[in-house]
Amino acid sequence: MTHTGYRLGHLAMLVDGMVAGDESVTITGAASLEDAKPGHIAYLSDAEMSSQAENSGASALIVPAGTKLESKPIIVTEEPRLAFSKVLELFAPQRRLPEGVHPLAYVGENVSIGENVGIGAGAYIADNVIIGDNVVIHPLAYVGYEVIIGDDCELFPHTYLGDRVVLGERVLLHAGAVLGSDGFGYHSDEQGHYKIPQIGTVIVGDDVEVGANSTVDRATISATRIGSGTKIDDGVHVAHNVVMGKNCLLCGQVGIAGSARIGNNVMMGGQAGINDHITICDDVVIGGGAEVYGDIDQPGIYSGVPARPHRENLRNLALQHRIPKLLERIEELEAKVAELEGRAE
Repeated sequence: MTHTGYRLGHLAMLVDGMVAGDESVTITGAASLEDAKPGHIAYLSDAEMSSQAENSGASALIVPAGTKLESKPIIVTEEPRLAFSKVLELFAPQRRLPEGVHPLAYVGENVSIGENVGIGAGAYIADNVIIGDNVVIHPLAYVGYEVIIGDDCELFPHTYLGDRVVLGERVLLHAGAVLGSDGFGYHSDEQGHYKIPQIGTVIVGDDVEVGANSTVDRATISATRIGSGTKIDDGVHVAHNVVMGKNCLLCGQVGIAGSARIGNNVMMGGQAGINDHITICDDVVIGGGAEVYGDIDQPGIYSGVPARPHRENLRNLALQHRIPKLLERIEELEAKVAELEGRAE
């Protein structure tokens, strides 16, 4: 292994794979199958892409079990995409801020800072904050009063943590993510809309990732909760008092209204909408653009407006496509009935 490349056999050890072919080939980078050039390694998601792989410029490939290539050495693994991800980390390691507090950062009173912490220029750390070990707070991030940040977290520029927000360990907040903004709560009468104070907070578990410009509102009194292992895409909104389970996946522009309760291992496609005060059980997939108006108490795949079991929704869509022909048929039958009635007279 050198600074300019890695032997294929070393990469195979890194990803727990087996080499078939010349394991001494030097790999200098990673690329997609279409863009790969000599020195690059790419991956196949399935064996049916073998012919495309043979014609690729890549010097080697990571492939699923059962794949055979004649012209290139391969690393065989059960999870080629995961293995390729590990290789990407090797060739494009993330740069981290140097340890210490930048002179242009503001750190308030009674702040506890762990070991190997980097705080960038223009970051604002309010009073009584607790920051764990190996935390990176990039320039221009805002950390409110009495926030707790667990070990190995990273806050990218322009992230916002409101007062008393709690982050578990290894939480990643991308640029513009907002956790702890006020929930949307008002009392409305003939005089207008009276704002209800939002004095709760947000509690985030371990290994959570929140995408750019996503928002998680603080609870009215208690806490909005995001379960460990949950991953939130860019542009997602989680309203106040929501309780979300572990290992959920929320794609871009998902909106979850207040006080919804989401189980473990729930996946939501882009632009899915979840009504307030409803409950979704564990192991549910909500299709993109679906609108959930009521509780879901059975695991499975749901889609449509309103959301219903996916197969049922597909049948309904198929029936909708038949409506124009059915209307034509009805008009024909009405005309025949009218003709027969005219003859009877």
